[in-house]
Amino acid sequence: MKVLVIGAGNAGRPAARLLNHLNNRVLVNDVRELHELPLKAQKRIAEMEDEGVMFRFGGHSMEDILWADAVFISPNIPQDAPVRKMVREAGDLVHITTSDIGRTLNELIGLPMVGVAGTDGKTTTTNMIDHILSSRYRTVSFSSLQDSLVIEGLVELVVNGDIDDRDLAVFELPHGTIRMAEGLELSAGVVTNLTPDHMDEFSNYDEYIERNFSIKDLMAPGGVLALCGDDPVISSLLDDLEVQRVVYGVGERRTVEFMGRRFTGSASIHVRASDIELRGLAGSTFTLNVSEIKTAICSTCGALNCREHDGAVSVGPLRERINLRVPGIFNIENALAAITVALILGFDMEDIKRSIEDFRGIRGRFEFIDEVDGVRVYMDAAHNPESMEKLFEGMEFQGRLIVSLDNPDTLTVRDKERIGRVLAERADTIIVSAKNETTGVTDMEAADEVARGAGEERTIKTESVYDSIRRALEIAEPGDTILHIGPGVVNAYENVRSDIEEALKSMEDCVVVLGGLGNVGSLMARNLRARGHRVVVSDLREDTPLVDVLREEGIHLDLGGHDPEILRRARTVAITPALENNRKILDLIGGLDA
Repeated sequence: MKVLVIGAGNAGRPAARLLNHLNNRVLVNDVRELHELPLKAQKRIAEMEDEGVMFRFGGHSMEDILWADAVFISPNIPQDAPVRKMVREAGDLVHITTSDIGRTLNELIGLPMVGVAGTDGKTTTTNMIDHILSSRYRTVSFSSLQDSLVIEGLVELVVNGDIDDRDLAVFELPHGTIRMAEGLELSAGVVTNLTPDHMDEFSNYDEYIERNFSIKDLMAPGGVLALCGDDPVISSLLDDLEVQRVVYGVGERRTVEFMGRRFTGSASIHVRASDIELRGLAGSTFTLNVSEIKTAICSTCGALNCREHDGAVSVGPLRERINLRVPGIFNIENALAAITVALILGFDMEDIKRSIEDFRGIRGRFEFIDEVDGVRVYMDAAHNPESMEKLFEGMEFQGRLIVSLDNPDTLTVRDKERIGRVLAERADTIIVSAKNETTGVTDMEAADEVARGAGEERTIKTESVYDSIRRALEIAEPGDTILHIGPGVVNAYENVRSDIEEALKSMEDCVVVLGGLGNVGSLMARNLRARGHRVVVSDLREDTPLVDVLREEGIHLDLGGHDPEILRRARTVAITPALENNRKILDLIGGLDA
């Protein structure tokens, strides 16, 4: 059969590749030119051409439509697009839908599958689940961490013949991907929360909720959906939910407000965390309480999602003390979701506890980068007001908190003034980069909007993450924390991390002035700083009237002694004339190489 696929984007490519694998002749049309597509898409297209898929860019023609016996139109193609009218005028064509693709994939894969939907927490929850399940099964996982689109990843498994090497699949279902998942059947699913985001892609909030909550339609017979009962939007949907579900949470009443609408409800919780002890960045401890819940395991034959018998195995009540290595209330909720899924799939509590307590986090989620002169630097993917509020919930920091933020906009425009207000509640200083890390465009107005929300007096604006981190290090003191957040941590992880690391490296090239609190030493330090050097004053004295002056000029202080680590990392050590022949100082410097 000759199949025309309209759209070479994230929906069209996997559909075309699967149809080609099934021995169809496939032609892909796109109104864009090849060079207008993302580089990753261009690379995938080259691979598909090697497999025999044909591509034509720069427009749609009736000749191509009449060539085809069947057509697949990407769901991203607008309903009023001219090409849809052309297809209707062409007459009798077989229409292949996203659900046709999903059902075909489901039959070819034949693996139990777990999907994770919602606004925030999908990536961490997906990887927590995979961490637990991989202790027993050969899993395959698709998430933004693996930089994998789930449908493209599943098609890859089929095309490459890797299905036999896997026992179970775990994947994220973002709002854009979930439309292509129609037809898949999930043994277990998760909805983390439904706070508003990407709203410029939807006509209203109800449409956004409906899209993300459509995971309920993907549940296999006997499949179980895990839902966060702390989210008031999810709670409002439970009465009409017809699939088997388990509700998890910490039991906190929350409010979601958007465009004049207010959600405040809560739900009865089956898997709850109580007696919570937050240990800051070291993690948390809580008591896990599980009431009796249904699993996806058949009570007659023990199979997962059995179609032949009625009845499922129940587990609980259970009670266990859990120690998490990852910080924050939000990670307790993510862990509850992962634990719930593992129980649904028949794991025993001992194995679950061992695995979840061994989970050490993932890149870009409160990820520790380095420590410089007693200042710890982290990065996290929080990028909307709700995820930022959750990030800081229950968190305490030693010293000041300096937040570096990359431009909150991506292809989606976000409420940057509100983001500024949220950050101002927790951060001592906010440093915002104007660079949109997704598009590469520098937009100072975006930084200005954040500053209006946070307050100009506590906001510093820069043109890059590199500049932001350098500025943060210049004003930080030992014991402070620098946290970089923003959508760039997801969409441009390598670039953002590289900017942070380069800024850290550049700040290591400092000049240490020994004895810098004296008249000559302070003058040396201030002159060096005025010439653009990073300067640290190291002195045995603990305080002088010059301290505030030096700090205001961006000079770091090492007082009450000479920290060998600071001296070891310095590019240059300058000694004031009064200390040039001081034996203790000379021995200290001479011992640094050792």
